[in-house]
Amino acid sequence: MKWTDGNNTTRGRSVRAPLAFVLATAIALAGCSSGTEVNYESESSGDDTLVVHVGVGDDRKILEYVVENLLPDSIDVELVEATDNSNAKIASGEGDLAYFQHIPAFDADVAEHSYDNLNVVSKANVVPYALYSSRWTGIADTEDQVNSGLVEDSVTGSDLPHGSQVVLPSSPTGFARGLYLLQSADLVTLDRPFGGTSRADLTISQANVLDSQRHLSLVGLSYDNYLRSIYENYDAVVLNPRDAETIGLEPAKDALAIEPGPDNPYAHVLVAPSRLAGDHRVLELAHALESPRTAQFLESEFRGTNIPVASAESR
Repeated sequence: MKWTDGNNTTRGRSVRAPLAFVLATAIALAGCSSGTEVNYESESSGDDTLVVHVGVGDDRKILEYVVENLLPDSIDVELVEATDNSNAKIASGEGDLAYFQHIPAFDADVAEHSYDNLNVVSKANVVPYALYSSRWTGIADTEDQVNSGLVEDSVTGSDLPHGSQVVLPSSPTGFARGLYLLQSADLVTLDRPFGGTSRADLTISQANVLDSQRHLSLVGLSYDNYLRSIYENYDAVVLNPRDAETIGLEPAKDALAIEPGPDNPYAHVLVAPSRLAGDHRVLELAHALESPRTAQFLESEFRGTNIPVASAESR
């Protein structure tokens, strides 16, 4: 296997077993949304180089690792920097695969431009939101109470108390992801499970909170230039990795809770055109992105700023 980037070519070694387990199957292509399941498990349709439009930064680093370490020597991959119209290029045949976007972004682009020949074939990584606090060190069950306004604060431990003021990003997407994060940590109960990709699922609000087990006061704020002040003056705050980094926080070390990878609607995805259905190279790359080796790489390399979609049981 080799991957090409401009004038540079890197040779890797195969660490994959032969595809003896792959079954030839009939391919049923039904639509192009993230919910579409497409089987790419049959014979190769060609031996040409796979041209992959890949995002800069972490997406590229992840794909480079996979290509260099987990693909057979027989598969050649050329990495091209993704642009806003990469989906259009893949749909029209100017490239083979795309790996630069999460599911809602892909679904929105498909809906706007009616790409009826593009499909999600792998869900690899998530850039997760996480819960941080400058005052509390855990979220274990507690009887401690603050901010009631009726009685004095009663605090005997260091876990997030009842009545805590928790700040979420004020944008519809950020607030919704914050709510799902709090639900995954058993701090609130919502009227729907985590994982939906409809507009209603991705823009839930306080109206969707059925119960707040910790009687939290949820505050939506725009962080702008006041993030450190917000972090220091509220009980807890929900941040994405980029915002956390600006005030010196690291998810793996500092977060009280991190958004889960399994069933995450914001998973970054590998997208392929239907013309490559049955191409063994796509199958190899899709499986490699979701493999235990890749999950281990994500955990060791990114320390919570990128997490694997694969559940712990599958790794």
